[in-house]
This record gives sequence, structure tokens and C-alpha cells, in this order.
Amino acid sequence: MSNYKSFLTKHPILSIISLAISWLVLIMIFAGIAASLLNKKFGDTTTSIIGHLVGIICVFILLWRLGWLKGAGITRSGTYQTWLIAIIGTVYFALASLYSFYGKLAFDCSNLFNLSSSGGLISMQTLVCIDEEMLFRGAILYILVRSWGNTQKGIFGSVILMSAIFALFHIIWFISSGISLATAFLLAEAIIISIWWAAMVLKGGSIWPAFLAHFVVNTVITLQGITGTIIQPDLQVYIKLLLFSLPLGIIGFWLISRSSDHQSE
Repeated sequence: MSNYKSFLTKHPILSIISLAISWLVLIMIFAGIAASLLNKKFGDTTTSIIGHLVGIICVFILLWRLGWLKGAGITRSGTYQTWLIAIIGTVYFALASLYSFYGKLAFDCSNLFNLSSSGGLISMQTLVCIDEEMLFRGAILYILVRSWGNTQKGIFGSVILMSAIFALFHIIWFISSGISLATAFLLAEAIIISIWWAAMVLKGGSIWPAFLAHFVVNTVITLQGITGTIIQPDLQVYIKLLLFSLPLGIIGFWLISRSSDHQSE
């Protein structure tokens, strides 16, 4: 594994792109196998759970074999300051997301307790968010920071590149219906919110505060969709979401600058 570890750090861009593509293909293959064996529709809750569970296992094994579980923030709990920042930011962005998608701040708590409707969605969001955090803010960010992170420029470059790749993977499903202005706003919002999550990882040394923020927001939006109606057109949603994410992105850049100053001392 030492040769592979050396390759990852000497060729970071090629490594992370290959890793991200392999991860996506693996998830799709196992989700497809699950759909075939269980006679389910590809992409439904059950097949998504199986695909992302395989993704989690594979990323975990890779980091374990490389000896990077701790460095990538998988086995660290993080600092209490980072958890406090994560909780405050999560409450703010969950409310902002509800307003952006549904036009109001209220959340229908009955959706949360109706497990026949919500149980599978909560399980899916748990695995999706763990999987994505382990790959993007865990493995990919760690590879880039190991390669470029001796300077503030290197750390900022690592965060921005990781966030761009994260965002691109999130708009893949929208490309089939055509590129639109709404897609561009979604891409920008995903980059900014990824910078915010990355800041928490770099500040606290753990992916788990970022997982909390990612999971809560995704779950709130998904569960509210059981009884709520998303505002149309989509462009309005993503413009609002982008504007609401900007303060978090600014705070994220500030936290990253403090983290990079500390690392360079």
C-alpha cells in the first residue's frame, strides 16, 4: 500500500478524480444489482441504501488500509467548539432551506414520526451523508491537503477543488434534463455549502460535525416533501438557497484561514 499511498499524494488530481468516479460507478453497480434481485426500481430508497452502504464500506477499507482513518477525520470526534458551530449553522441552514424550498419556516413533525413514510428516507439520508462525507470531506480532502496543504494557498486550493468535484457529482442527475440557469445556481450553492462543511472538518479534525449539518438539512427537506409542495420554478428555490448559503461560505473561508494559519506555525 505504500506505493499506492505515494501515488495518491504525488498525483492528487488524477487520484481524486479516479477515486470519485470509481465510487460513483460502484454505487450504481450495486444499486442496479439490488434493483434486479429485489425487483425494485433503480434509484428507489432500498437500492440507494444498498449502493451507499457498499460505498461506505469501500471508502472505509481504503482509508483503513492506507492508515488514514484518523487523518481523514473518520475516527476523531472533533472539538466541542466545532460541534457548537455546526449546530448553530445547521439550525440556520435547515430553516433557510425550508423557506427556500417550501416558502415557510414550519416543519411538519408528523412526517418525522410516521415511520412507515419516513423510516426508509431517514435511513437513506443517514447512509448517503456518511458516504459522501467519508469520500469528499474525508478521503478526497485529506489527499489534497496532504499534497498541497503546507501553505494557506494549498489548503484553500484543496477545499475549492474538492467542493467543485462534490458539486459536479450532485448535478449529474440534472444534466439528463438539460443544463439550465437553475442548474448553475445549484452548482454554486453546492460549492459554497461544501466549503462550509470542509471548514468544520479542517477546524475540528473530524467529519462528524459536517455529517450532522449535511444529514439534518437533507433530512428536513426530504421529510417535509412528504406533505409539502416545492416552490416552482426551481430557479427561485436555488437562487434563495444560494443567497442563504453565502454567510456560511464566508464564515467557512474565515475558519479555513484560521486553520491554515495554525497549521503553518
